[in-house]
Amino acid sequence: MGGKSFCQPFGNAAGEILEHSAKCLYKPYKEISKAFGKLPNAGLYFCGFSIILVPLIVAYWTILLGFLLAEVIIFAGFGFLLGVFFFLLGVWPSLIVTVGTTGITIIRLPMNIYYHCLVTYRTVMLRRNIKLLSFILIPIVHLLIPPVTFIIALFFHVPWFSAISFAGFPLKPWKKIAPIHAIVWKKFATDVEIFSRNYGHPSGIPMDWDGRVYGLPVDPIAVIISLFLYIFASIPVTIGVFLIFIIKAIPIFLGVLTEFWKTLNISKSLKWYKGVVTGSQAQSPPSSSTRSSPRSGHAVWSSTLKKATKGIQKFIEGYAKMNICEKYGNIIKSYAKCVKKLHPKKLGKMISGYCEDLSPLKLIPSEGGLQLLCLWIPILLTSIMWVLGLILVLTIPPGTFLLALLVWILGWIPVFILPPVFYILGWIFIIFGLPVLYILLWGLILVGPWVFVVLGSLSGPLLALQIPFAMLTNNFYNPVEMWSSIKHGLAKVLKIFRSVDRVTANLSIGKVRLSRSDTIEEEDTRVEERGNINYWDLYIERCIKEARRIRNLGWISQDDIESASSSSMIAIPGVTIVAILVDSIKRNKKDKTMIYWNEDNKCRDSNRDYTDNVVNLFWPQLMKVKEALISVDGDLDSAGTWVSASLCDGEDERSEQLKGALENITMKDNTHQTYLKIRSQVENIVHSLLRVQGLTSRLHEIFEIGDDEEPPILDGEQQMMLPTEVLTSDSDSGTRL
Repeated sequence: MGGKSFCQPFGNAAGEILEHSAKCLYKPYKEISKAFGKLPNAGLYFCGFSIILVPLIVAYWTILLGFLLAEVIIFAGFGFLLGVFFFLLGVWPSLIVTVGTTGITIIRLPMNIYYHCLVTYRTVMLRRNIKLLSFILIPIVHLLIPPVTFIIALFFHVPWFSAISFAGFPLKPWKKIAPIHAIVWKKFATDVEIFSRNYGHPSGIPMDWDGRVYGLPVDPIAVIISLFLYIFASIPVTIGVFLIFIIKAIPIFLGVLTEFWKTLNISKSLKWYKGVVTGSQAQSPPSSSTRSSPRSGHAVWSSTLKKATKGIQKFIEGYAKMNICEKYGNIIKSYAKCVKKLHPKKLGKMISGYCEDLSPLKLIPSEGGLQLLCLWIPILLTSIMWVLGLILVLTIPPGTFLLALLVWILGWIPVFILPPVFYILGWIFIIFGLPVLYILLWGLILVGPWVFVVLGSLSGPLLALQIPFAMLTNNFYNPVEMWSSIKHGLAKVLKIFRSVDRVTANLSIGKVRLSRSDTIEEEDTRVEERGNINYWDLYIERCIKEARRIRNLGWISQDDIESASSSSMIAIPGVTIVAILVDSIKRNKKDKTMIYWNEDNKCRDSNRDYTDNVVNLFWPQLMKVKEALISVDGDLDSAGTWVSASLCDGEDERSEQLKGALENITMKDNTHQTYLKIRSQVENIVHSLLRVQGLTSRLHEIFEIGDDEEPPILDGEQQMMLPTEVLTSDSDSGTRL
């Protein structure tokens, strides 16, 4: 604990008194023992008079220890009273600390509730379900903090300060009041404000965010929205699916009828059937030719029907060629041979084997006498068990033998009767059952398509379930962007119509389609590989390239780059974003979601990794900037140049080259406002990016570029952006324009 205890003087005095008392009481015993030891034959005397000496020694030590114990008790009593006195002096700070700590929590309660709400609302690290749960629990949690803090502080500080005071340090608890209050204030005020500034940043991104988002797998808000989305979208889906099936009802019927006619040719079927009945027809398939043909929507049932007819054909043709008399005789012979397994000799072998192998006589020793006397009890018990086993051997196997023989005899009845009966029933099925089955198939073909159309036309509500499932699936992988999930859900409406149209077209005669089958088919069946683009490497590489470009253009100095000035921290990532988006628009203006890195890496909304929360957060913002760049009136390169130059226009004085780039572009007021809006959007993205671990951990790669690269050869447009004095600079300067 440090320092000296107020109980130390009393403890030292008590120790000295006990030591002096022990020495005084022990001294007579020591002198007597020394004198007794000097006697001749002292040991012999002690043994002879031990009956007297031992009780005296025990009595003496009992009195000595009792006296010392009495002193210890007295001193302990005084020490306890002294400790109680110190306890009464030092226990009060525990109450002061408890009340002060609770007061701090009460004083900070409104601000902490505000910070809690702010962080919960702004942060991107929590899914909506956790945010909703957090908002619900805010009043409960914060109202419980003061009483819980009071109880914990009271139960912690009272024993702690009491122990310190009782040990002789009654002033130390008073000295701990201010430090403890400072620690509590730091936890409930300073640390909360620091936490709020980081996790409650306007961008919602904490410093060095690694993309983690916490939350429950199922978002209640997303579930509720998906239910409303289902109710909203199920009506048009139901109507659309109903109309598609009604319009294609007759083509579907004709398509099924045609496919069935091709599968089971009636003329060939009758010819084959006549040959089988009369016994004059060789194997001839009742189905149509199996030459390769394009797979249609009827392949599911038609291929099954073909396989079934081929199986029935092979069975019936084999059945017609079967020699029933020979088959009948073989059945009888094979059944008669089964009785050989029931030979009576097996019973005799079983009994003799039991008597020989398990005989209790083997336990009797060859030499009698004492061994027989010792083993007569085990031999007796073994003999009893052997007799019981012999009874079972003599009864159960013969009974089982007789039962099996009886079953074999009764089995002759079905052996004689069933084969002829089954043979006759088979021919009855061939003669009468096949025509009935054929008629039933035709009835099914005539009725089945209409039943399919009715069920399909009513399947709209079931098909519409894909919409909420698509939204919930997208929300699971992309919890940051709710509108993206809603968009993916609504996109399922057209996909459902196209899918139903494609399926019904495959079943219809002539493959009737209500939509274009070329582009839509390609769009629906296109599968792109996801998550294989390492965008951080590509972005850092492009940042280095753009940093060199704007440095060589004179928009930013090498000193700004090497010192990582505030201007360069905004300019380089921002110019890189603008350059990438401009390249993407030039590459394919119609593909509004494409981010073009190079020929091998093209990121779209259809192939991006939805499990990457960093991409999920910044993708909508980048798409807004790209949409604004697409909508710009005039030259796209001029827009990209002006926005990039404005991002380099920081707090420092403009260079002549930067002034030329900003002032030499003529534009209308509304165009200028659009440029400013694009610049602000890009700057907001950069401010947020600078809090992401993927960029902050690699900033050194961007700002460590050297200054030994040659300036680039500028094209005509970039020359127009530079002031005249730069264009007329001396050729010896080394600048190539």
